[in-house]
Formats: sequence, structure tokens, C-alpha cells
Amino acid sequence: MMSLPVQVLEISGVDAAAFAHAQFCNDVLALADEHWQWNAWLSPQGRVRAFFRLRRANAAHLTLTLRGGDAEWMRTELMRFVFRAKVSMSVATGVSQTTTLADIRAGLPEIGAELRDQLLPQWIGLDRLGAISVRKGCYPGQEIMARLHFKGGNKRSLYRLLWPAGEVVPPGTALRDSAGVESGVIVMATHDAQAGCIEALASLPDAAAEGQLRLGPSPGRAVEIFERFA
Repeated sequence: MMSLPVQVLEISGVDAAAFAHAQFCNDVLALADEHWQWNAWLSPQGRVRAFFRLRRANAAHLTLTLRGGDAEWMRTELMRFVFRAKVSMSVATGVSQTTTLADIRAGLPEIGAELRDQLLPQWIGLDRLGAISVRKGCYPGQEIMARLHFKGGNKRSLYRLLWPAGEVVPPGTALRDSAGVESGVIVMATHDAQAGCIEALASLPDAAAEGQLRLGPSPGRAVEIFERFA
């Protein structure tokens, strides 16, 4: 299993909640004090830049615990949008954690630098987790989220895969169909020592999930699709 540092970003100041509400895709202003929500920061094209657990102590103090990624990178990028808002940001370090089978089996993805700005939230199941609001008003990527929600058209989902024990491949590893065409990407993977196999989360076109998929360059290793998170 992979040991990952816990990346934490603190957002403070009288405008903290309002700033986060304008930048992130879930409704921060509707979140009660001392509660938390899944949330994400998207690019203007609707791709996921960061996925995190946001806890609101109060309107002036938010804690973001990232699911993968780099809190210092996120702080630097977010600071570009502060302008006149009364907001400060700081990075905290946490105890290392392990990518567990429980996360994969629950469909809780991690988004690190390998996948940053590549995947729509729907492609990794963030809509299923309640991380997206389509009614709260403007935020980066909001138009694309509203279009997918109200008009449909999403044809890609998060899946759980299995394959015989071997190397745990890194996020971003390609999956290919029987013709060798790239048809998905590994999001995260870990060993199941008890079963002697590897389990992974992958973002796949739904049509490709109906056929045989292989991991990596041709001929690659065959993978079994265990379930779709809908």
C-alpha cells in the first residue's frame, strides 16, 4: 500500500467562507458551523484541480483536507484570486496515511498532480458524493456542471477494477481496449494482500467498460471490472 502525507490547507479571515464559496463547486455558505462536506476546486473547463474534505469551524475559518495533491501548490494558485478579500491561507502538515482498500471500495478517489486538470467531477464520481452544487451561483467550471446536470451527456464513470497481484501502478496509467486504443485511466490502486490481487479505481468511458480492458502498453495485463459507482 502507498503511504501518503495528509495535505491540509487552512483558509482564515472574515471573507474566508465567501471566498471559498466563489471558488469551489459545493455550497460553502450553506454549510453549518462545525460541519463538513466533500468539495472540489475546478478549472474553468470543469476539470478537477483538487478534491478535499472541507470543514467549516465558522465563516472565518475553514480547513481543507486534500484527497491527494499538494496543499502548497493549491495555496499558491488560490492566492492569485484573493484580490481585495480579507483572507489568509496557510499549509499544515499531517500524519501520513495509507491508501486503504476501504477508500477504493467506497469509491473515494484521490486527485494528485498526475491527474490534475484532466477529469470532470462526474468522471470520478464526485456528483455521487454530493460534492457539486449546480444551484449556488457562479464558480469556475459552473456552466459545464450545470449543462451536464440539466442536459445530460456524461458518458464516463468511476469503476472499481481487479487484477492478479503484481506491481501497483501509479495514477495516470492508461487502460486500453482490445484494439489497443486508450480507454480510461487509473485513479488510484493498492494491494489486497488477503485476496492476493490489486484493486483500483479507474475513470472509464461507459462503452469501454462493456468490453475487455488491458493495463498499460500492448499486450498489457487483463483487468476485471468489478463495479461501477453510479
